[in-house]
Amino acid sequence: MVKKITLTTFLKQLEISFLLVSIISAFFVLLIWKDINYTLSLLSGSFVAYLNFRSTKNDSIKTLNLVKEGLSPEKGIFLYMSKFYLRLFATGIVLFFFIKILKMNAIFILLGLTLIYFQLILISIRNFYLKKLEIV
Repeated sequence: MVKKITLTTFLKQLEISFLLVSIISAFFVLLIWKDINYTLSLLSGSFVAYLNFRSTKNDSIKTLNLVKEGLSPEKGIFLYMSKFYLRLFATGIVLFFFIKILKMNAIFILLGLTLIYFQLILISIRNFYLKKLEIV
């Protein structure tokens, strides 16, 4: 039997779990390495990934709504891809600032970035294959 879940509920649960896993991971990094720089690096990487996910989600929803209201699909794709590349450029500048100016640990920043997207994959597998949920 397939259970149905709304997209907003799924995304809200996903965002809450992102924040919880980021905080728990930062706690374990602080507990194991006892270095605040590593912890702040992990948290900043997780925060950047969370903001990227959230803004990608919002841009996708806005672009789809604009296309539904009459914007041509070609212009919608151009608009979305423009925002995507601007976001990618801004992320690069922020990461450069974190690593070069603030002297944060690049490995833990990448770990924080990866943590969010790895968790997205795990939650999707759990919801769609193990719990048999369907987004409506």
